[in-house]
Amino acid sequence: MRFLDDIELADGETLTMNCPVCKGIKKFTITKMDRVLLYNCYRNSCTVKGARKVDRTAEDIKRKMNGHTIKVEASEFKIPEYFSSDLDECDDFIMRWNLASINLFHDVKNNRVVFPIMKKRKVIDAVGRALDKNVLPKWYKYGNYATHFSHTVQRSKISTAVLVEDAISAITVANYFPVTGFGLLGTSLLQEHIYILSTFDRVVVALDPDALQKTLQHSKELTNYVKDVKVLRLTDDLKYKNVNDFNKLRELLNV
Repeated sequence: MRFLDDIELADGETLTMNCPVCKGIKKFTITKMDRVLLYNCYRNSCTVKGARKVDRTAEDIKRKMNGHTIKVEASEFKIPEYFSSDLDECDDFIMRWNLASINLFHDVKNNRVVFPIMKKRKVIDAVGRALDKNVLPKWYKYGNYATHFSHTVQRSKISTAVLVEDAISAITVANYFPVTGFGLLGTSLLQEHIYILSTFDRVVVALDPDALQKTLQHSKELTNYVKDVKVLRLTDDLKYKNVNDFNKLRELLNV
């Protein structure tokens, strides 16, 4: 991939272009994240993908010496006035999913339980789950910055992320195992996800049973960036704490 030598991107910037190998139109993306170029062709028949460490540019070094690095600023997230800390209307939901230890809000306008997404102790986004089963969409993201929801309770020597779809599953798996529950907020695997997951020693892909194809696809994708990638074929969504699923996960983690 010699052509990567000529690519100049700021940290956090993404370039979309024609694939230099299969020539797919606008199918090739390159993203720079903290001195790493992540590149990937999204054409099904093309297998070009990978990561390359790059040196800092003179401007990067200059900024670093001044005490800061180039970074993408998060768009400001303002907590809506209709977010309430009074969770009385959410009690049944909180008890059902064992969320008493989680900082939550109640979206009184749309009747949703709201999971704040934090970074450096600051709310940068939020995702809400409808309390009424007739309300659609079931899940709703309020901001435009965060791409995932993660939760960690206990840590181990081998850092492990368990890839799930939603915030409740991420919280559940982290409550029971020494892992980081990593909720994709859907089933799509983004380059931002790949960059963060590449910092873990091990990733277990455990999407819902009806997303098995995505599970296999994501695990294959992640093997280019993570040393140890495992697939957990589920009987049910992890938030339902199916005994067989939990035992399978325990075996994978060797705990």
